[in-house]
Amino acid sequence: MSSWVKHHFEHLRRWREYSFAVMRAVRDLIPSARVYVIGGVAEDRTTVLSDIDILIVVPRGISISRVRLYRDILARAMDYYGLPWDAPVELHIVNEDEATDYLRSSRVIEIT
Repeated sequence: MSSWVKHHFEHLRRWREYSFAVMRAVRDLIPSARVYVIGGVAEDRTTVLSDIDILIVVPRGISISRVRLYRDILARAMDYYGLPWDAPVELHIVNEDEATDYLRSSRVIEIT
């Protein structure tokens, strides 16, 4: 197994730690947002191509640039909560209406 593959799987094994770092950053920026782990990690089906999919549900009435929020969450998670710069984290930022499809379609783990 290549060193990159080993390194990547080590990151995937640390999904809880990384999810909590992202959740803390989200709560700093939007305290009422909900945070979930979705996808392969939540369903225990990780592969060498997996990443850690994190669903961020922004409450109704909050208008914010998703691109800016994406950047701000990752920067804060790295700067304040120890998220490695190369962590395979993918953020999915949605509003309440869009969250319904995500929450219905697969197993989710709420991060609180």
